[in-house]
Amino acid sequence: MRLQKCICATLFLLLGAAVAGAADDLTIVLLDSRTGHALHRKLVCIAYPAGNPAEPVIQTVHECHRTDSGGSAAFRLPEPAPEKVDVLLASDGLVPCFSPRSFVVADAMKMGVVATNTCGDTTTDTTQTGELVLYGHQKSLWEALNDWHDEF
Repeated sequence: MRLQKCICATLFLLLGAAVAGAADDLTIVLLDSRTGHALHRKLVCIAYPAGNPAEPVIQTVHECHRTDSGGSAAFRLPEPAPEKVDVLLASDGLVPCFSPRSFVVADAMKMGVVATNTCGDTTTDTTQTGELVLYGHQKSLWEALNDWHDEF
């Protein structure tokens, strides 16, 4: 019985240490720039320098996730967290409607960040710590035809 308590206590301490040392998650919330509704099943990618921030950048880490039904995609950041992350919408026909394209991680982790909607009037003040709210929309048929026309 005493051995079981000792094993349980050790596991509890190890689990607590692992959670305390784990890096934070950055959650990207993708909203429709015209309606403000969540965009689900869209591919969102982040990029940031690999390795020690004090050393020159040799490699860039690229990570992509699809948004869930609430328009959210969670990214596990390394320890120490990068200073900035670049965000890219990688779903076909998805128009990015946010400015800037590079975001300071510390700001998002401290109070949350809402990017400027560059394609519409929809906005939100609602954020949580560790959250980055972005806007985009699926290309309309008219936009796709105009893009096709510009190619020739």
